[in-house]
Amino acid sequence: MQSLGVERAETCYVGDSEVDVQTAANAGTDVVLVSWGFRTKEQLYASGAPVVADTMEELFSLLTKTA
Repeated sequence: MQSLGVERAETCYVGDSEVDVQTAANAGTDVVLVSWGFRTKEQLYASGAPVVADTMEELFSLLTKTA
């Protein structure tokens, strides 16, 4: 974030495991997990994922959504 000149509030961590949920929490960023990676969708939600994208299109939509 520092090298790119962005704030935590402007950052979203994208991952595919429970480790990524914890990494995002440690970094203080939002997180979106993807269902086509390391864990099942059920495991991702059980790990505390607030949202899981099933397709690249859904991921793009989540990442470009404005508050």
